[in-house]
Amino acid sequence: MNRTDRLTGITLALQAGPRTAASLAARFEVSRRTILRDIEALSELGVPVIAIAGPNGGYRLPDDYWLPPLHFTAEEVTALLFALAHLGDSVQSPLGSARETAEQKIRTSLRPDVLRTSRDDLSGLSVSPAANMPEANVVGRLRRAIREGGWLRIAYQSLRGDTRRAVLPTSLYVADGRWYTAAIDAMSEQKRVFRVDRISEVVAIPPPANAADVVSRATDQTAPYDHPAHPEVRVQLTTAGVRLAQDNPDLRGHIRMEGKGALLAFRCPPDELPYYARELATFCTEASIIGPAELRALVVDGARTLLDHHLQPLPDESERTQKR
Repeated sequence: MNRTDRLTGITLALQAGPRTAASLAARFEVSRRTILRDIEALSELGVPVIAIAGPNGGYRLPDDYWLPPLHFTAEEVTALLFALAHLGDSVQSPLGSARETAEQKIRTSLRPDVLRTSRDDLSGLSVSPAANMPEANVVGRLRRAIREGGWLRIAYQSLRGDTRRAVLPTSLYVADGRWYTAAIDAMSEQKRVFRVDRISEVVAIPPPANAADVVSRATDQTAPYDHPAHPEVRVQLTTAGVRLAQDNPDLRGHIRMEGKGALLAFRCPPDELPYYARELATFCTEASIIGPAELRALVVDGARTLLDHHLQPLPDESERTQKR
């Protein structure tokens, strides 16, 4: 890293909060003496670095100090624009119009040669945003509720059916292209995770009359996923089964290689077993469930239900048989 980049990096670090000379030296892999010279250079350039006295002292910037507009390199512009492309186009982005205006501001702040180089780089890169992108208004209302600590009534579509629930969202995140919100659910009085693309309606509501009790019970009852009291899932995998598990975001982190095969081993809450039964059923003979017995029973029952379903004659087929 050259000195100009290091001076910029030090300024950004101090803008985020106080830093000691030792911590800056470790971060930028230079000596403490070099950092002291850099701090002096920043002061000479007009950056208002404030020295903090005392054994735990260091340096900081005034609270109202901000860097002037940065000059992006072509590589940095490519990284930013490519990242924005993952959020859908300017019309159907979960972040709404902010996604479009952010790109516009980046592009208009660039030198023509930097924009031209970045455009050439991007011509060789492409991304297909996830097909299950949530709606911007749903994401916006979830973000506001998280920010303000507000309750929402949501219409949720799951494999178990459609429900309306009063929830207190606590976080919003993206994993493997899917958007999720973690929320305290008044119906189950537990902390649950909901897929945002399955939320079709979001309405702000007053807190339920027993909101404090619901939050308390949900917080007290929320045990870690791998809590010793939870059942342990153990599944023997073939080589092909390993590849299938590696493609599953909820399973790939639990693979243990053992000789020519592998073992899936993890704990989960009991009410998650039906989900894992459905997932493991897609592995066919590439997975052998060792335990728990309830998980094996769920897979077997699902297989029997599927077999019975496909052994039934189709409605039009039955009608033709009767007519004959």
